[in-house]
Amino acid sequence: ILANWKLKVKKIIDIKPSCFSPRPKIESSLLFFSPKKNFLNLKNPYNLEKITRIFFNHRRKMIKKPYYSIFSDDHISKKLKLDLNLRPQNLDFEIYYNLASEYEKLRG
Repeated sequence: ILANWKLKVKKIIDIKPSCFSPRPKIESSLLFFSPKKNFLNLKNPYNLEKITRIFFNHRRKMIKKPYYSIFSDDHISKKLKLDLNLRPQNLDFEIYYNLASEYEKLRG
């Protein structure tokens, strides 16, 4: 989420453990990062980090509880058409960027 905010991330290839010495227990991937021309401008990037940290602290649970720990009512969830019964990993990146933007508007 954080990397995709300002960068396009493209998976180039998967790399098998046999390609390394010593051999790791996991597969690796080679990624290519290129700058995006258009992205949501945030006043403070820390706000995006804060939103994602709060949501992913409750990763296996619905986003209802972390949402209400950040926002006092459901005005923003209705504005963004956000289903509070989803889990953090089921949200699109754009939702996190918009939530961070709304958070900044509330904080002034």
